[in-house]
Amino acid sequence: MEAAKHKGISGEVAGQADILLVPTIETGNILYKSLVYFANAKVGAVIAGAKAPIVLTSRADSAESKLYSMALAICSAK
Repeated sequence: MEAAKHKGISGEVAGQADILLVPTIETGNILYKSLVYFANAKVGAVIAGAKAPIVLTSRADSAESKLYSMALAICSAK
């Protein structure tokens, strides 16, 4: 929120993102690992757009991140 205010970005959700969308799997991987390793973020990841959400995990992911990924996939299934 502080960054949005500093940049003059206004709106109801400015600085309060719960979901980040990326254009490619490579971009998502970089963002995901950056958030986990540099910001200690709690994250989950899925690939959307297929017949069903695809859970994306890494061998290095915590059990918590794997759980978040599964929960996100369940919530985004049609």
